[in-house]
Amino acid sequence: MSEDWTRRQEYYQKIARAFLKHQPAIFFIPPRDLELISEWEKLGLPLEVIIEGIDRAFARRLAGRRKKNIYSLSQCEKEILKAYAQHQERLVGQQAPRTTGQAEKATRLLQEIHSSLESLPPEWSEVRRILSEALVALQADPPEEARLESLDEELDRVLWDLTPEQEKQRAIAAARQDYPGRTDSQLEEIGRIRMARERRQQFRLPRLALFYY
Repeated sequence: MSEDWTRRQEYYQKIARAFLKHQPAIFFIPPRDLELISEWEKLGLPLEVIIEGIDRAFARRLAGRRKKNIYSLSQCEKEILKAYAQHQERLVGQQAPRTTGQAEKATRLLQEIHSSLESLPPEWSEVRRILSEALVALQADPPEEARLESLDEELDRVLWDLTPEQEKQRAIAAARQDYPGRTDSQLEEIGRIRMARERRQQFRLPRLALFYY
């Protein structure tokens, strides 16, 4: 067995163990979550950063008032990418380069939002509103990062609302196959997150929080 294969196997196994320790009722990572791990590997996300993000996601769930259940790695992705952004900042270790990095991220996101606004379907007025509000938050000095994160979550909800019912049911059915025995609301939450990813890719809609860049 090659050293590279052994390293990859360890990467996947440690991520799976970090997630499953929080969910003793789940015994395996479904294929769609394994695909997500593959994406993180291609992006070069360090193992320790992913584990930190998973732990943060569950800690945030316990601290929140609504205490949403987490059954999919996709529900941890936001905290993982936040942890990765902070990891990069720690590596830089100086305030000036960090400021430059944030400016570059904001410029890139501005360009992506303008590009998306030009190609949006006319009937997607709510998506247009969210993207326009993101532009305002980006142009503040400094950019309003909390507002951008809130708008990013709102965009996910709107994309789910705009999804045809047949596609919603397909996403929920896939979640049910991966997580049998879960309630309808839990399956819809997983399906909503996955569908939002698909819709963003399909229509080239950017993530609106700077830590994604």
